[in-house]
Amino acid sequence: MDAGEHRWAAGLYSDPKIAELFSDAPLFASFSRFEQALIKGLAKAGLVAAADAEDLARQIGDFAPDGAAIAEAGIRDGVPVPEYVRQLRAHVSGPAKPMLHHGATSQDLMDTATIEALISVNVIFAERLDALLQQLDELSTRCGKNELQAITRMQPAVLFHASERIATWRQPLSALRERLPALREQTGVLQFGGAVGDLQALGDNAATVARSIASELGLSWPGHSWHSDRGPVIAQANWMSELTGTLGKIGQDVALMALRGADDIRISGGGSSSAMPHKQNPVTAERLVTMARFNATLISGMHQAQIHELERSGAAWMLEWMILPQICETTGTSLSAALALIQSIEHMGKSA
Repeated sequence: MDAGEHRWAAGLYSDPKIAELFSDAPLFASFSRFEQALIKGLAKAGLVAAADAEDLARQIGDFAPDGAAIAEAGIRDGVPVPEYVRQLRAHVSGPAKPMLHHGATSQDLMDTATIEALISVNVIFAERLDALLQQLDELSTRCGKNELQAITRMQPAVLFHASERIATWRQPLSALRERLPALREQTGVLQFGGAVGDLQALGDNAATVARSIASELGLSWPGHSWHSDRGPVIAQANWMSELTGTLGKIGQDVALMALRGADDIRISGGGSSSAMPHKQNPVTAERLVTMARFNATLISGMHQAQIHELERSGAAWMLEWMILPQICETTGTSLSAALALIQSIEHMGKSA
C-alpha cells in the first residue's frame, strides 16, 4: 500500500510480502508462464510443430523484459502487455515465432496474472489464519474459565466466561478458513478469450488450447472467458472484506475491554501518549478497526469496477487494479496485527 508522503505510517498499514506479489517481477513471470503455456497448447492442437513450440517456450523463459520501457509504454497503452509482447517478439526467433501470442489478448495475460497472485496471497492468508486460530485456542485454555461482564447494547448484561467471548471471535474466523479451498476453486480460473472473448482466432481448436493452458498453469478452464464477468475477483474481494470485518470486531472488543480496565483485559505493549505518559493506548486493536473500515470502503469500489461496458472495459479494469492489491495488503496486515494483538493479551477476565 502506498502511504504517500507519510512514510512513518507505512508500518501501520503495509504488508511487504503481499505487496511484492503484485510487483513487476511476478507479473512478468506470470506473462512468461502464460506465453509458454499458450505455445505448448497451440502445439497440442497441431497448430505448431512440437519441437518448434518447445524451442520457442525455452526462448520465452529466457526473456528478461525492460520494465522501464514497459512502464513508459503503459501510460500510452493503459496496460503493460502490448509492450511486453513487442519486446518478446524482438527477442525470439524460429519457425514458431509467428504464432507467439496467437489467439490471446492483453486481458488474458493480465487477469491470469492477477489470479496467480491471488492464489499466492491465499496461501499466506491460510498460514496466518491457522496461526491466529491456534493463538485463540491457547488464550481460551489460559483464560477461558475467567469471568467477564457481558455487554449488550453498550449496557451490562450478565456474567459469563471469557471463553464465550473468545468463541465469538474464533467461530467466524474458523468458518472463513474453511471456505478457503472453495474460494481457491472459484478464483483459480484461467482467463482466455482473445480479442472479444470468443476465441474466434482459434476456431475449433479453442477448447483444446484453453484446456492445455489451464493444465499447464494449474488452473481450471470454465469453458468461456470472463472478460466482463468479474465474479472470480469479486468473490476474493468479498471474502477479504468479510475477514477484515471479523478482525475489526476483535479489535473493537479489545479496545472497549481496555477502556473497562484490568478486570476485563490486560495487554502489553500499548502505545504511548505525548500528553499523558500514564496511558497505554490499544493501538493494535485500533488498527484492526481502521483496516476493517478501509476494506469496507474499498469493497464498494470493487463493485463499481464490476460494471464493464459491452465486451471489455478499460476504465473498470484500471479501477480494479488500483483497489484489489490494496484490499489484499490490508487483509494481510490485519492478520499480522491480529496475531500481535492476541499475543499481547496478558490476562482476560477475573479469576473465578
